[in-house]
Amino acid sequence: MKKILLPTVCAAVLMMGSFGVCAQEAPEGTPMPPAHEMKMPPRPEDMAKKLAEELNLTAEQRASADKIREDGRAKMKPLMEERKALHEKMEAMRKANMEEFEKILTDEQKSKFEEIKAKHKEHRGHRFGHRHERNHGPKVED
Repeated sequence: MKKILLPTVCAAVLMMGSFGVCAQEAPEGTPMPPAHEMKMPPRPEDMAKKLAEELNLTAEQRASADKIREDGRAKMKPLMEERKALHEKMEAMRKANMEEFEKILTDEQKSKFEEIKAKHKEHRGHRFGHRHERNHGPKVED
């Protein structure tokens, strides 16, 4: 049982550290606190340390857990880079598709479409509490 538990716990900690922990969305209309009041999620190293303390891991177990976590990150790094490259390709394709779509619109339709996009952007910002700006800074439009 112990041989299964440690790798499972380490894998869980590794995944949380690599992918980040998703916070629950605030209900619609809930004002977000200012950035200086927002609590940052714990760092993976802090989570691993706390877990090691709670499990009362020996020094040897802690060293093994650290090695497992480092090896896992090294294995995941190329996948994360592939994911980023794929995301960039998808975004470029989405942008190209939108440009092609806009070419078929009349001037009146383009104007209306801009209004629709602005309204959608405003609604999305309120619905998600400006999540993108909070996590990544203001989005820069091309």
